[in-house]
Amino acid sequence: MADNNINQTILIADDNKQTVELLKKFFTKAKERNDLSCDIIEAYNGDEAIQMLDIAQPDVILCDIGMPGKDGFEVLRHFNTFSRVKNQYCFFSFLSAAEEEKIKAFKEGAMGFINKKEINYFVITLQIKAWLRLVELERQVAAKDFI
Repeated sequence: MADNNINQTILIADDNKQTVELLKKFFTKAKERNDLSCDIIEAYNGDEAIQMLDIAQPDVILCDIGMPGKDGFEVLRHFNTFSRVKNQYCFFSFLSAAEEEKIKAFKEGAMGFINKKEINYFVITLQIKAWLRLVELERQVAAKDFI
């Protein structure tokens, strides 16, 4: 498990402020309940999301598909290129209300998909906890391979 003194970071990229606020509320509640401890950064369009990827290097990215400026697929393409160059280990998941976008999301390289219509505290908290653990394990394996 991660060092309890170090919070992992989640980037929420969505032009719908209500979705961002709901997720932030869930993560605040998770922190209070000791279910999850993470810092939240926000982006409200694709260009901001790409900027935050480059600056903050989050552990998990929750990205809407349909956003102004660059869409979620463009953010994913940037993430895939950036993470390979920087050897960054991170989990990228799409947030969408359109179930039909799920197949395209996985074909394009997303690692997860959360249907906005089905977001609830327990599912999102458990999902994020699992994804953060996967990121941590990837980093541990990479560190062992480096030695």
